[in-house]
Amino acid sequence: MIDNRIYTFLDVCKTLNYTRTAENLHITQPAVTQQIHYLEEIYEVKLFEMKGKKMFPTRQGELLRQMASAMCVDEQQIHKELRDSVQEKKTIRFGATLTVGEFVVPVVLPEYLKDFPETDISVTVQNTEILLKMLEAGEIEFAVIEGRFDKSAYEYHRISEEKYIGVCGRDFYEKHKEKRYVSVEELMKERLIVREEGSGTRGILEQFLKEHKQSVDKFAGVLEVSNMETIRKLVMAECGISFLYKAVVEEDLELERIFEIPVEDFVIQREFNFVYLKNSIFSKKYDTISKYFERWRG
Repeated sequence: MIDNRIYTFLDVCKTLNYTRTAENLHITQPAVTQQIHYLEEIYEVKLFEMKGKKMFPTRQGELLRQMASAMCVDEQQIHKELRDSVQEKKTIRFGATLTVGEFVVPVVLPEYLKDFPETDISVTVQNTEILLKMLEAGEIEFAVIEGRFDKSAYEYHRISEEKYIGVCGRDFYEKHKEKRYVSVEELMKERLIVREEGSGTRGILEQFLKEHKQSVDKFAGVLEVSNMETIRKLVMAECGISFLYKAVVEEDLELERIFEIPVEDFVIQREFNFVYLKNSIFSKKYDTISKYFERWRG
């Protein structure tokens, strides 16, 4: 059992305010202060410091936060493993971002289930920010995500690096096929088919446009779609251009149902990573599972 003072410490790390933590945990503010002081005496380090009027974890406090978070999540996982042992089964709960969920998971799970057919699996498809919060809360064991995250805060394995490209239907391709590059200005004359705000793939495009003093709302038209398969079909149907990971449309490119747009100054690649909490006692288990994802490209 984990000392309750650790849970108090973790809540203070979130609120950065003793009074709010006291309210959250239904204890007094002096009790919160006393518990933090106890931990500082036990570990012989300062856990929080004031910068101006704001409180922040010290470097040692942040290190303890990472280790304590892993301990608390591991304790939940231990309970789950023990329950599973009584029922003589295994369960895995993990998260994936949309592109990974649609195009990587269906390749990986059949291979994993061949080797471990008795396993029950729960997959949550969400954006990176939500998945990392679920990971910290112990709601999932690991996440397979695309794009950027704080690599100093987690253990991770890169499973692949994927090219991000502009794509179009045949009409746009025929109109521009003699050109070496298509300028950003020419793209802006088209309707853009794009994921919803907050999605990782849209964020990549928005950053590129910002660097060229453009934005999504400056396209001739915008069609927002949350489903990747629908975006593919809309591009094929000449409803507009889009920007996707090449892995999503490789077969379409080979069969010339969709065409790559050679956008000027557009060279973008993003990592797909297998992510779990640092200092987890289940790291060997996660390392083993990650090997299946690392082989998804064959």
